[in-house]
Amino acid sequence: MLYRFSKIALIAAALTTFVGSSPAAAHDIVVKQAWSRATPKGAKVAGGYLSIENRGIQPDRLLSASSNAAAKVEIHQMGLQDGIMTMRALDDGLVIPPDATVTLAPGGDHVMFVGLIAPFEEGQRIPVSLNFERAGKVDASFEVGSVGAKGPRLQVASTEPAAPAASRAPAAATEEPFFTHICGTRVMANVTVSPGRSGPIEVLVQLEDGDEKPLAVDALAVTLSNPDKNIAPVTAAAERVAADSWRVRLTAAASGRWSLSLGIDLAKDDRVDIAAPILIE
Repeated sequence: MLYRFSKIALIAAALTTFVGSSPAAAHDIVVKQAWSRATPKGAKVAGGYLSIENRGIQPDRLLSASSNAAAKVEIHQMGLQDGIMTMRALDDGLVIPPDATVTLAPGGDHVMFVGLIAPFEEGQRIPVSLNFERAGKVDASFEVGSVGAKGPRLQVASTEPAAPAASRAPAAATEEPFFTHICGTRVMANVTVSPGRSGPIEVLVQLEDGDEKPLAVDALAVTLSNPDKNIAPVTAAAERVAADSWRVRLTAAASGRWSLSLGIDLAKDDRVDIAAPILIE
C-alpha cells in the first residue's frame, strides 16, 4: 500500500509540475487599441502603438512581430539618458507581466515598421502578426489615423444627453509632446516636439544611420513652415546635447499642420535634407 501511495503521489506531483509550466493559451494575451499614423510619401518607417493585456497567471514576452506592409517590424524601447530621449531595439523582447496591461504609445515603447512597402494612409488597417513566448502567434490589425493622431478613434456610448455647446468647458491645451520618425535614404531621425501646442516649443532630434545606429554629424538646422496659414518659414541652428542628439527652441505661431525639416551636415560639403509633417494643437 505504501508503494502504491508513493507512486500515485509521484504521478500527481508530475502532473502538477506539467500544468504549472504549460504554455499560456493565446486567449491569455489580448491585444487592444492597435493603431499607427499616416505617413508622408516616400517615408520608409512608421510607428505602431497598442495595448497588450496578459490575463494569465504567468508572465509572457513579446518576442517579435511581422507584417506584409513592411520589410521588418521591430520592438523598440524609449528611455531618458542624461535628459536625452534614446531609442533601442529590444532584442530579447518586451515582458508582459501576469494580470497586467502594457501600453505602447508615442514617445514610449512601440513597434517600428521598417522598410514600408507603401505609405500608410488614413483609414487603412495594417495586419500584423505578434509572436509571444508563451501565447504564440497573435494576429492584430493596426488602424491608421491621421498624421497627427494621438490615439485610436474610440466611440464611447453614453446614456446622458450631451451638454449644450455653450456650457461645455473649453479643452485645455495639451502639454503632451508630439513624437515622430523621419526617414531618409541615409539618415533617420527620432523627433520629439514639446509641448505639442502652439507657442514656444522645443525640438529634440536623435539621429541614426541606415542601420539604426547612433549617428554623429557636424551640424543640424531645423525649419518650421506652415504655408497654409501664410506663416514664413523659421529656421534655427540646433545645439548638440549628445553625440547623436540635438536640441533647438522655436515658436509655432499657430495650431495646425506644420512641416518640420532637418538640414543635416554629415560632413563638409555633404548635406542631407529630410522632412515630415507634424501636428501642433
